[in-house]
Formats: sequence, C-alpha cells, structure tokens
Amino acid sequence: MRVPSELRDEIAWIAEQRGTSMVDVVADAVHRLGRDEWWSSVRDALDDLAPSEVDAYQMESRRLDAAAIDGLDEL
Repeated sequence: MRVPSELRDEIAWIAEQRGTSMVDVVADAVHRLGRDEWWSSVRDALDDLAPSEVDAYQMESRRLDAAAIDGLDEL
C-alpha cells in the first residue's frame, strides 16, 4: 500500500510512541474505524424506530439487564 510520506511519518511516530509496529498502528486504526462505522449504523437504526419500537427496545433492554445481574457471573 502506498501512502503519502507525511502519513507514513505520522504512522511511524505513533508506532514509536506505542512501542509497536506500523502495521499494528494501521490495523488498530482500521479496527477503530470499523467499530465507529458500526456504532453509527446502530445509532441511525435506533433513530429510525417508531415510538412503539423504542418502548419495546427499552423493555427488552431492561429485561436483559435484570438477567445480567442474576448472579450467574459468580459461578
């Protein structure tokens, strides 16, 4: 992959600061961008919900939260 020298130098600087490789820096950046894009799509989908769907989503979230605190993680 070819990148402008300024970008290469920035990647190299970040890698040096982290004590890692340039490939690791690029992989981390791509991973973060993918995660950000995913969360953006989730927010967009939630924004498009009808009020009744929002109520159902919130009810399901509360049910899952209650299930998560039932002590199963202590096994």
